[in-house]
Amino acid sequence: MTRGYSEFRRKLLHIGMGGFALLLRWLTWQQAALCAVASLLFNLLVLPRLSGGSLNRPADQSRGYPIGILFYPLAVLLLILAFPSRLDMVAAAWGILACGDGAATIAGRAWGRHPVPWQPQKSLEGLAAFVVFGGIAGVMLAWWTAPAVIPRPPIEFIVVAPLLAAVAAGLAETVPIQLDDNLTVPAVAGATLWLLGLVTADVWTVAQ
Repeated sequence: MTRGYSEFRRKLLHIGMGGFALLLRWLTWQQAALCAVASLLFNLLVLPRLSGGSLNRPADQSRGYPIGILFYPLAVLLLILAFPSRLDMVAAAWGILACGDGAATIAGRAWGRHPVPWQPQKSLEGLAAFVVFGGIAGVMLAWWTAPAVIPRPPIEFIVVAPLLAAVAAGLAETVPIQLDDNLTVPAVAGATLWLLGLVTADVWTVAQ
């Protein structure tokens, strides 16, 4: 019971931290990077003491520090450094990480009944929650941040790209690899958004 409650609190924090992506509309990439570094140091030095270890998984207890909670701000920092001129992409990938990954765990634990064929520890219900909530968060944050980056952002990119990125990241989250989800999810989401960002507005229009 304690472990489940700890995981639920952990995922609520995971989702809530996505709210800071709203600040990307006003921050420069340098300011955003400094905030990510500050968050990384906070999660390393302060958060474990404030939470009393209640956010730590068993592996974190034996390791002595919560690796996933450190990877989260590190992933955001890497996204900022990778796309300094496209903070709308950073915001969308951050939203997919925060809401998609968080919702997948909560939904999977509560309603997961049908395992993913290639990963029995993951559920189709969790995957569906990832795509739905991660996609919505990605679209909303892309829509919110894009006007500060692109004068007239194509609506097709704001809507379609984050949804496709959520699908790609959700599938990546179910792949049985050892790399932490807080790294694989934003990496796949960011790469998908970048590739789709290469498509010009004219191509989006022709594709219709």
